[in-house]
Amino acid sequence: MIFDKIASGNANTYAGVISLSKTNPVNAVTEIGIIVFPEFQRTHVATNAIGLLLLWALDPPSAGGLGLRRVEWQTNAGNDASRRAALRIGFEFEGIAKWQRIFPNDVLGLSVEALKKRNRTNSEVPGRHTAIFAMVWDEWDGKRPKVVALMGRRSPAE
Repeated sequence: MIFDKIASGNANTYAGVISLSKTNPVNAVTEIGIIVFPEFQRTHVATNAIGLLLLWALDPPSAGGLGLRRVEWQTNAGNDASRRAALRIGFEFEGIAKWQRIFPNDVLGLSVEALKKRNRTNSEVPGRHTAIFAMVWDEWDGKRPKVVALMGRRSPAE
């Protein structure tokens, strides 16, 4: 969970959720996922939450981190705000995975097989192209100072 302590003084204001998912310790990779409520978007909240997770994921164990090799950021290719946020914090765009996920209109979470049983074709199943961004361990030393500096700001993102 993400809490904003700055805007609300001493109180903790619930601002969103953030997580690491698809973590693979053998390959030392993970994916960051974040949902920030609208009133906290384009503020210090997302930047600080993402920055803290990046510090933990990419810093070496000797500095209290996990020492992972790669952190991914995936978003709907049409989500311009998310794409700008990824680039602003230092992720690099790697490409578009076409039709990477499906989003049925009436039933969320059904597999393609279940949808076929309902007599729906792939052309009738809404889906998304996914933009993939990454930050990797061998570039982290150069990117870390920028991430830390971004975490220090308190004004809305540009």
